[in-house]
Amino acid sequence: MPNLYYRISDPSDVRDLGDQMAAWELADNPKRFDWAVQEAAPSPDAVWTDGQWVVPPVATFTAEQAVSQYFSPYQTLALQRFEMALMQAGKPLGPKMTDCKQWLEGVMLSWAMNPTPAPAASFGSPAASFEEASAEAVAAPNS
Repeated sequence: MPNLYYRISDPSDVRDLGDQMAAWELADNPKRFDWAVQEAAPSPDAVWTDGQWVVPPVATFTAEQAVSQYFSPYQTLALQRFEMALMQAGKPLGPKMTDCKQWLEGVMLSWAMNPTPAPAASFGSPAASFEEASAEAVAAPNS
């Protein structure tokens, strides 16, 4: 692991000065006081800014934004229509359609319980894409 130092007068100037700093200390060179040790980052998301680590705030999303990362409004409507058509025909939903339906219902339920924006991880992700679920619905066996 490198021995990173930052220049006190310009914190954006970060260098590996391990060997150089050791030589300056042996020679009692005053340049060593121009530099300070850069501590390890407190988290993988931290960014070195102006001589300190800054952890940016976590991005938050509304339920609608979370759904739109995976399905357009038209795709959501199409999945609902496929579900209705399968139910009216007395056919079961396949596993991909069921997974998409359960994910969408879970997002709606979490939004209904707490409509404030939340990190994307709190919504999870669907187990199947629109293309997979709709292909499964169209190919549903005739019974």
